[in-house]
Amino acid sequence: MKYKLSIIVVSVLGVFLSVTLIGCNDKVKTEIVKGEQQKDKAPLFKLVHPDSSGITFMNHVEENLKNYVVHFNYVYNGGGVAIGDINNDGLSDIYFSGNEVSNKLYLNKGDFKFEDITDSAGLNGGGGWHTGINMIDINHDGFLDIYICRGGYKDTDEERKNLLYINDGNMKFSEQAEKYGLADKGYSVQAMFFDMDNDNDLDMYLTNRPELFFQTPDEINKGEQENNNLYRDKLFLNENNKFEEIGLKAGIVNNYGYGLGVSSLDANNDGLTDIYVTNDYEQSDYLYINQGNGKFKESIKKYTNHTSFYSMGIDVVDFNNDGFEDILALDMVSENYVRSKTTMASMNLEKYREIMERGYHSQYMHNMLHLNGGNGFYSEIGQMAGIAKTDWSWSCLGSDFDNDGYRDIFISNGYRRDVTDKDATKRFFNYINSNEIKQNSDEQNLKNILNLYPTTKLTNYIFQNNTDLTFNNKVVDWGLDQKSFSNGAATADLDNDGDLDLVVNNLEDIAFVYENKLDEQQKQNYIKLSLEGPTKNPDGIGAKIELKYKDKVQYHDFKVTRGYLSSVEPVIHFGLGEINLVDQVRVVWPDKKVSLLRSIKANQEVKINYSEATVEKIEEKKEQSLFAESTGDIQSNFKHIENNFDDYEQQILLPHQMSKLGPFVTVGDVNGDGLDDFYIGGASGQPGAIYTQNHLGKFKPLLNPVFKSDMGHEDMGATFFDVDGDGDEDLYVVSGGSENKINSELYQDRLYINNGKGSFKHSEKLPILKTSGSCVIKHDFDSDGDLDLFVGGRQVPGKYPSSANSHWLRNDNGVLVDVTESHASVLQNLGMVTSAVWANVDNDKAEELIVVGEWMQITIFKVKNGILENVTDSFNLGKTSGWWNKVVAADYDKDGDVDLILGNLGENYKFTASNDKPFYVFANDFDSNGTNDIFLAKKLKNNLVPIRGKECSSQQIPGLNKKFKTYEGFAKADLPTILGEKITEATRYETQIFSSIILENTEQGLKMHRLPAEAQFSTVNGIVCNDFDNDGIQDILLGGNKFEVEIETTRADASPGFLFKGNLQKNLNMVSSSRSGFFVPYNVKDIQQIKIANGQLGILVTTNDDVLRLFKTTVL
Repeated sequence: MKYKLSIIVVSVLGVFLSVTLIGCNDKVKTEIVKGEQQKDKAPLFKLVHPDSSGITFMNHVEENLKNYVVHFNYVYNGGGVAIGDINNDGLSDIYFSGNEVSNKLYLNKGDFKFEDITDSAGLNGGGGWHTGINMIDINHDGFLDIYICRGGYKDTDEERKNLLYINDGNMKFSEQAEKYGLADKGYSVQAMFFDMDNDNDLDMYLTNRPELFFQTPDEINKGEQENNNLYRDKLFLNENNKFEEIGLKAGIVNNYGYGLGVSSLDANNDGLTDIYVTNDYEQSDYLYINQGNGKFKESIKKYTNHTSFYSMGIDVVDFNNDGFEDILALDMVSENYVRSKTTMASMNLEKYREIMERGYHSQYMHNMLHLNGGNGFYSEIGQMAGIAKTDWSWSCLGSDFDNDGYRDIFISNGYRRDVTDKDATKRFFNYINSNEIKQNSDEQNLKNILNLYPTTKLTNYIFQNNTDLTFNNKVVDWGLDQKSFSNGAATADLDNDGDLDLVVNNLEDIAFVYENKLDEQQKQNYIKLSLEGPTKNPDGIGAKIELKYKDKVQYHDFKVTRGYLSSVEPVIHFGLGEINLVDQVRVVWPDKKVSLLRSIKANQEVKINYSEATVEKIEEKKEQSLFAESTGDIQSNFKHIENNFDDYEQQILLPHQMSKLGPFVTVGDVNGDGLDDFYIGGASGQPGAIYTQNHLGKFKPLLNPVFKSDMGHEDMGATFFDVDGDGDEDLYVVSGGSENKINSELYQDRLYINNGKGSFKHSEKLPILKTSGSCVIKHDFDSDGDLDLFVGGRQVPGKYPSSANSHWLRNDNGVLVDVTESHASVLQNLGMVTSAVWANVDNDKAEELIVVGEWMQITIFKVKNGILENVTDSFNLGKTSGWWNKVVAADYDKDGDVDLILGNLGENYKFTASNDKPFYVFANDFDSNGTNDIFLAKKLKNNLVPIRGKECSSQQIPGLNKKFKTYEGFAKADLPTILGEKITEATRYETQIFSSIILENTEQGLKMHRLPAEAQFSTVNGIVCNDFDNDGIQDILLGGNKFEVEIETTRADASPGFLFKGNLQKNLNMVSSSRSGFFVPYNVKDIQQIKIANGQLGILVTTNDDVLRLFKTTVL
């Protein structure tokens, strides 16, 4: 019984535990399709029948004991496609890799007719398990050669040697990997040829993997230290067509990943080629930055804030035509609601924490679109883009399939067995504990176990670029709705008609060959570029191509290794839409020489020869940025230190931590010298601090022992105001957080009296307010000449989403009196307030109070006869409930009235909301055990369904395990069925909008405008409006992010901070951080402006669990 024990034990530890790494993975936005797909017109692509094409390749893998998915976890990972013209007849040919079956080469005969010449060409690949393939001219003789990776399970060294087939020029190939130094014996997945040192020849990066799967963290750590030659990735330097492996001395060290994809890129725009490797399982992706001296430095954390978890295929292209290439990397999450609930991973907070403690990057299970900001930082916007969930995905190709000038996205997917199906796993456990397993043979047990897991073919995905950083799924419209298990894929213009065709390698099905019929349906122009590179890089791999026409730019860093296990046709394709003439084509070759062509007609293939390139004199133009970081001007700088508290211990299904909301900063002149100073609050266990400014514009802490005595409080908002009328600035600090019990003394707000020199002492002249608050703003709302306070209530600890009362504190001769009940009863149970501002929004003589918060509509109050009244209805703001974080007032359009700018959760998040499909929360003690149970919900068709799955929900309400015996049963139940009759008694809130917006003040009232797309990349917590460039028009500065999310939700971290310049047309134009100088890709909680002594404007930026930062304007 050689295999039986391992089938039982390894299956349990492998299939089951491999999907319990992060947490229940679900996303509200289950429908990726934006807009209706039309079936009434001919599809863009035609699937060419094998009988017509002659292509009959099928990647068949036998399911047997050796190929058991738990022993060999990559058994269903499939093969690749390589496309290129192997005989130089002007038609691109196709090569497929087969895992167990022979590879196949098909010669293009024209008109989508192909001939199998594998045997005569000598290209069946021999034995072994074939994975990634490349077509590349290794010996620069003008003919494409083929490199094949091999890496099977329990194969011999000989069977794993990678293969290099040299094209003899007569459609015959001979294997010569040993001769070239490329017969690597590792467990190889994919090779990438590129010019690492800009010497005009091709070097190679090779992804290998460990032999064994499902290794423990200690085993992985040991493997990283060992640098085993069979398992580590390798880097080969080309020295006169002999490749030398230099990985370890070049910095490719501690490399023990399951790299499924690899791509070249220039991440930092320095002209040197960097390397991105997508890693499966818990190892972080690798981003190796080329140091220019033959060495690389792994820097994934510097350039990104998170990556995908089970990273698979990758493509690096420019999706938004800004001249910088973006990174698309795939994962394995289903968009189908029921399927997501039955195959979701299990919650495992401790496992995730262990991963983070071991130094791995933040990782989440969905596709990632890392948008290149041009400043060395990538904003991950996959959820906002609408491409985050495409099931078990493999290849991604960013190509312009409709020739409109913007790159679309093809994604292949499918897995032969639903090994993550939780009901099947339960059946598996029942089987291995049965008597039947003891009576059967190994082979019969394997068959029975495999049959427990469903086989579900899925359609691939193809997304049309909407040109606004979002994509529409066009799989039906474009004719790619065949179901399959698809893996590698490649593009090429197989019939030379100017549009891109598509070839897909399938597991257990004949390969798909799609003919693009665009030329027959719609006149869309194009241009193709064929590079005739330097002698040792004849295809010009690594050249940077820029097209300019009218006011538009297209850019491509030429590479052929793209997607997954595949290489595309070595011809560069650009769609042009209606453009007939390209003004300029600029090619920068790897050695920095430049080819420049002007006035190029569309609809042709243009050859560009390196021999005609010239050395271009580059004049560095360094624009002065609007801001410069001056954090060094804060002496003994304040570092916020967040206390350790587990919010989820009380409320397992809490959407985010309520204990990590600060710090906040407030500005005032504490010592009466005419210069702005500031107070920054501390976390629980940390005192806040006063910093005073000197005449040089520098800051130093001012010792105030009173703050240390109050360090048990969690500081939230604060304000300086003269409470006692003695002419100096006193300080009010709101206490908040969720760490303490309801009515704890530590929730009491504090009032500190200033002695006029910045020394503060306690005052008892304030009411008892033992509630967890958020913000405080000052205003003379009773018109008696002194300043009164509005204090926002944030939360009831342990009772999410219940809110603490907000308060109206009247200043009676230096004594703060709570007059909420008598003068402002509308503030009781107002909501989870986050921000407030006084502003005159109805253009009368009095200012209104505008309040926003979590699960709150934008709310407006007016003082009438000394009483605060809710007048929101008169402003038509009834459908504005969101997760608002900030509201500020400014005349952004320079029309003389006050507008409102509001920061919200953002559109790049797990949750979505609209008027038609609100986002909900229900809270109650649904199982009568004395705890507050939270259920987030959405509408699916016309039913309310929970966001979380059965396993997570059952941790909150254990009785659900008895009520729903299967995951499928839970997935098909609506929320009322799940929660029962108590749902009618539950606290219920809904949101309709998560976008950050402007409310423009017009003659017709407040008019809502969505802030530009970049403002939606992440949560907005801080907003400052001012004329930063002195052009007389208000600009808007934003910052935010939200790191304190539960582990199943991708943290909101895509904002590096944005400056939007205003103009007289009321447009807001984003200024990149490389030009603005404002760069804060952190967990920003507050932004405030402060006047600097020399006339500059300062910007204070607070970050949770991090240092305070200061930026200063460079324009006086």
